[in-house]
Amino acid sequence: MRCEECADKLDRFVDRELTNTEALEVQLNLEGCPDCMEHYEFEEQLKRLVKHSCECDRAPPAFRDKLRQILG
Repeated sequence: MRCEECADKLDRFVDRELTNTEALEVQLNLEGCPDCMEHYEFEEQLKRLVKHSCECDRAPPAFRDKLRQILG
């Protein structure tokens, strides 16, 4: 797998949305490429940060209601 292909699949790899074969290909590339591994580690840390920030702070109820009205 080329690094460009790996980079294109990293988001889905982090989210565990790849097929087993695709995940294995990405994993093998990560093990052999320090640059791709660094990119993966960044993506993983970013995902944890976003998840943590979403759990700690909630949007104000009025904002959520307005958003539901707009989207609904």
